[in-house]
Amino acid sequence: MILVLTIHGLRGNPTSQELNSLYWEKTGPFESSNERGRFALAYSVVEDRSLQLSLPLAGFSTPDLAINQKGQYVSLFAPGTAFLIIPGYIIGKYFGFSQLGAFAVITLFAFLNLILIRAIAIRLGAHPMAANLGALSFIFASPAFTYGVTLSQHHITTFIVLFGVYLLFRRKEWYSAPIFWFLFGLSFVVDNPNIFFVFPIAICFMKKIISIDKKGTEFVSIKIRSLGFLAMIGMVVPIAFFLWFNGVSQGSYFQISGSLQRVTSINSEGLPDNPVFNQAVDVQLPQGTPSKKNVFAFFDTRNLINGFYIHFISPDRGIINYTPVVLLGIFGYYFLYARAGASFSNLLLSIAGFNILLYSMWGDPYGGWAFGSRYLIPTYAVLCIGVALSLTHFRKNIVFIVIFLFLFMSSSAINTLGALTTNAVPPKIEILALEKTSGKEEKYTYERNLEYLNKFGSKSFIFQTYLRDSITARQYLGIIFTLIAVGTGILILRLYSEEGNIKIADKIKT
Repeated sequence: MILVLTIHGLRGNPTSQELNSLYWEKTGPFESSNERGRFALAYSVVEDRSLQLSLPLAGFSTPDLAINQKGQYVSLFAPGTAFLIIPGYIIGKYFGFSQLGAFAVITLFAFLNLILIRAIAIRLGAHPMAANLGALSFIFASPAFTYGVTLSQHHITTFIVLFGVYLLFRRKEWYSAPIFWFLFGLSFVVDNPNIFFVFPIAICFMKKIISIDKKGTEFVSIKIRSLGFLAMIGMVVPIAFFLWFNGVSQGSYFQISGSLQRVTSINSEGLPDNPVFNQAVDVQLPQGTPSKKNVFAFFDTRNLINGFYIHFISPDRGIINYTPVVLLGIFGYYFLYARAGASFSNLLLSIAGFNILLYSMWGDPYGGWAFGSRYLIPTYAVLCIGVALSLTHFRKNIVFIVIFLFLFMSSSAINTLGALTTNAVPPKIEILALEKTSGKEEKYTYERNLEYLNKFGSKSFIFQTYLRDSITARQYLGIIFTLIAVGTGILILRLYSEEGNIKIADKIKT
């Protein structure tokens, strides 16, 4: 209910020309190029029956726009998210809310992630009430809230990771392996770096296909289960789709979108403003225009220290400032390791480790203009499973409960503010240049969201469509936060009042 009350949106089925207006962009739901680029591709597929973008859609997608070798404008992003939101777009269009329908698909994935966090935590021995609180910590007390009511790939990525872990825990079911390998292939189609996050789960599934036994000092026995390899056919479908998309969109089956030449702006003649394109004389640029770049250049180990600082400590993106409650999950993994050994804790922490390491080496660890560290949403999910385990262990410890409540309430207040307002918060490094342009002091933390709330109100579809003439945006924020606080308080009381001794990992099937 709370996700529905906070999802961003406006009434109507905008045309490609209308999408370029301030009504739908800066002051509307499409405030970031991350949202615009993916929606533009979905729109083009449904309305234009094309994987290339028309000139209005290309302008709408900048500065995250690409150009292929034929000089056609195409999406800079992997296609998975755009295609997954198409059913929501079509259903929403039927009722006159095409943009809202597309965004609702992401909200559905956010809700499924809540359920999966709860299910995995219970599987690891967490008390059901503690599992509920861990799941709520993820969905309402982390930047996952903001990105669960807007359009981005992060919740789809997190769903693939969590569902893969859940399938691994249900490994005796015949359908677990083929579904996982389908998700493994899909992860790359949704966002190319995802393959690293799912890799630890893939190793665990591979260990069930190939077993190696050492016999004596000279012989090694290798057993391969043919049915296990057969299950890997599941990833053929998404990979085949990806190759087809690359061939039609980019003109090469093996060239991914991120390796194309980026177009940051388009001039009045419909041509790229980039200096390398100045010689162009037509919208359809000449074949042979430079269109490739090295995608691995975005990752550099020299960025690690700064990346760790940005993701954990910095005032504009750091976990400590935006979602400190998830750090309580570290205790949960200590207890899991102590009771169940290294296998389960190592698997989950390795997923988080890949996520943190990869985006700390990323050339833009800030995530552009963003709310909190949006890249670490899969890590928040992993840590919130640990939060459920921590609450299970300390459920009778009043000091820990008070600390959890304080951190949860402060985290949820910050992230509810973000979810109701804007995710376009500039990083600190851009502030000086921004202040020179605007001529005023610019905020670069969630203070900017509070400023937005007081000046412009909320981007919630329900608020803008039905309530803005009845209550203020601040009152609406108070209602949403009260619902979260009351629900959390009830769960805490139920957890604290439960009798009996519950041990971490008692429910794991070894």
